[in-house]
Amino acid sequence: MPILKDIIDWVENKPSFWQVAIDRLIRNNELTNTDISELKEICKVDFKLSEFEFDAVDFDDLRDFADNSANDGNIILSKIKNIDNINALSKTSELEFAPNGLTIVYGDNGSGKSSYVSILKHSCNTRGQKPRMNDNLFDPACAGNDKKADIEYTSDGINFTTVNLINGTVSENTLKKIDVFDTFSANHYIEGEDEIAFIPQGLSIVEKLAEAVKNIETQLSIELSNPSMRKFDYELLEVPEGTTAKLFLEKLNLNSTLNELRAESIWNSTKNARIEAVEKEIDKLKATDPKKSLKSNEEKIKRFEILVNKFQNLENNLIGQALNNLKEILNNFCVAKEALRESSNTAFSDLPIQGVGNNAWKILWESARKFYNESTQSESFPNVSEGSSCPLCLQDLEDEARERFTKFEDFVKNDIQKSFDEAKEKYESAIENLNKLEFNFEEQNPISLELNELIENYSEKQAEYLNVLSEQKEYIVGLFNSMKTIEDINAIEVDSTPKTLINELNKSLSEVNEKLKVQSIDEDLKPLLKELNQLNGEKKIYEHKPKLAREIYRQKRVGLLNQCVGKCNTRTITTLSNELTTRYINQNLKQNFKTELNKLGFKNIKIETETKGQRGKQYHYLRLDENNSNNIALKDILSEGEHRCISLATFLSELSISEHKSAIIFDDPVSSLDHKWRNKISKRITEEALERQVIVFTHDISFLLMIQEHSESLNCALDIKSLTRKKTETGLIASNPPWDALPVGKRIGLLKGAYQQLEKIERTETEEVYKERAKVLYGKLRETWERFIEEVFLNGAIQRFSRAIQTQRLSKVIDLTDDDYKLVDANMSKCSTYFTGHDTAGTLIEEMPDSDEFLADLKVLEDYIKDIRKRRQ
Repeated sequence: MPILKDIIDWVENKPSFWQVAIDRLIRNNELTNTDISELKEICKVDFKLSEFEFDAVDFDDLRDFADNSANDGNIILSKIKNIDNINALSKTSELEFAPNGLTIVYGDNGSGKSSYVSILKHSCNTRGQKPRMNDNLFDPACAGNDKKADIEYTSDGINFTTVNLINGTVSENTLKKIDVFDTFSANHYIEGEDEIAFIPQGLSIVEKLAEAVKNIETQLSIELSNPSMRKFDYELLEVPEGTTAKLFLEKLNLNSTLNELRAESIWNSTKNARIEAVEKEIDKLKATDPKKSLKSNEEKIKRFEILVNKFQNLENNLIGQALNNLKEILNNFCVAKEALRESSNTAFSDLPIQGVGNNAWKILWESARKFYNESTQSESFPNVSEGSSCPLCLQDLEDEARERFTKFEDFVKNDIQKSFDEAKEKYESAIENLNKLEFNFEEQNPISLELNELIENYSEKQAEYLNVLSEQKEYIVGLFNSMKTIEDINAIEVDSTPKTLINELNKSLSEVNEKLKVQSIDEDLKPLLKELNQLNGEKKIYEHKPKLAREIYRQKRVGLLNQCVGKCNTRTITTLSNELTTRYINQNLKQNFKTELNKLGFKNIKIETETKGQRGKQYHYLRLDENNSNNIALKDILSEGEHRCISLATFLSELSISEHKSAIIFDDPVSSLDHKWRNKISKRITEEALERQVIVFTHDISFLLMIQEHSESLNCALDIKSLTRKKTETGLIASNPPWDALPVGKRIGLLKGAYQQLEKIERTETEEVYKERAKVLYGKLRETWERFIEEVFLNGAIQRFSRAIQTQRLSKVIDLTDDDYKLVDANMSKCSTYFTGHDTAGTLIEEMPDSDEFLADLKVLEDYIKDIRKRRQ
């Protein structure tokens, strides 16, 4: 085979595991899981990662095998059997297929047709999404059990092999040579790309090689991600910068050696003792570190400032200018209070009640103002004009009352009141601030104790100072509580207070700090730290020597495994696939596609097929070949019939480049299409059945009759299966094809069989049961007469569901007489009298014919057929 020779020549200078894979694929056509595992080991052998033993490929022997090997035989489906727990399919039914020509499996909705197709889609090659296989819902005992079926096939008609389907998985892939075409396949052809399914054996070997190589790459990647291959993160060792240990770790890679690790990890008691000695020298030097003293002094100053600020707050409220402010507040309040008292006496003397002029009374007065102004929609309160009334009691105001109202208003609006309110507010605020002064310094006790060590008798001085300030506060509060004017407030002496002592200390510490800033031990410390870092780095390497040794081994293995992965790049396989496709397939595929479109009568739109390679596989897709067709999707402009036609053409063009003639399966290929497309597609399917086994599943009776018509005209063998169901069981094989598809002779045969049952019903059942059954049979007898008229009486010149009138057949319709017409009319009229569907009056059926009379009526038709056929011979 030329393709195999090209592949063998190509792989001869490729990696060993590619060579072995091609050898096994050519000899066995498949690679098992064991093969993949062994190929992975062979890949690793080249990099000394495995000691797996294998035989190198003998290319001369392989070429001889390829030259002598014949293509696999055509795969022919025999039957589907041993079904268990797949939807509601019968466990005992066996769906058989004719080995040659066309097998049509007809079934109404719910008869189990789709369930049989589902089995084939899971076993054979199909595009699009595979249907779900469910448990038998009518048998609760099946829930969760395996869903099984056996598919029997042969390649020579003598020896039969069975493929086991269990839960959607097949025991072998031989049936993948058989393709299933359905609505989903049609969508997939138009909308998406797909790998070319029917290609010469050599190209399938290239695809399988690519798949195997990617599989090996996946397994190697899994090995790389194994926890045992996880990197030892030696950065966590925190080895100091600038050491030989750090440099060693930075350069650690797959080329590092154990000798280098040994040289870097030498350790002994002398080095251990040296670490202790250096650490002591460093500690001693750091104890005199000016930076440490500088930092300590700065922290002290911050702590001492806390006390200074708190002392300053007390002084701000009790000494200096604060005393003058307090004296002014107290005197202003007392003067304003006395002025208000005198004004109140003038305004409210000789009143019959007490309290007039106080706050409660002021609130009452303002409420009366608001009420009056809102009621009168004016701002005239208090109205003291002649004839005015009191806004509270509504009585007329006399002269004395009007005078009193005027005094009240003058009092309220007097500036004395406002001055008093302002002075009182400041007075109360001053009292509040004095009472808030905090003299509790317990939280600052640690700072005071620290100051005791730096300032002689500091704690006693602080206590005396706070006591003086506290007494001053109590003295001032007493003056305020007396509510009397004062000439002056006695001041206190606070010279040399704790505040001034602390400020002097902080100033001294700051001067010391300025000197410390220019001092350093860095030059003396630097060589000691460098030596200590070097020793600690060496110790870290020594302590983690086993882990670092494993890390060196891991990096070497990872590097080599990555090189193995690098050998799994399928780019060269894709290139080979492209070259072989161009050489052996592309032109044929495109030409065959156009031929198929012409056979189906598709002329409206120009369509082209295109191919491209990806990961060793060839993908084909369809595109518009019209002007201004950029960015226009086929699915957006095609009618459903055109869509199905193009998809079928693609499907059949792939078949044409296949090196085998295995079976193909169609599942409702003309669903929802009009009669024109049905006729074209049914004819093309029938033509294909002359070349290979074709199986068609359908629920469309008119399509079935079209297939029958084309099978007769093309002399194609046709076997019709019919499916039926029970209430909880589907997929039952009916003993005959559907009634509408039966010729007159077979219908008579079925009615003879039905007579036997009718005769038994007549003997054993009631008259009513017999009558209902007889009505059904007379209806079928009338339909048989109708079929007789089409098939025999008019010699098939005119038939229902047919698009043509075959005028040549009328040449034999010259022997009919009036007696013939009368015979036909009489018998069809009798059937019409008795069959179900006519709402006949009871008087018209005096008595239903008995079974013998039904048989006699049937015999009339049978004999009459023989008579006409005899006379026309």
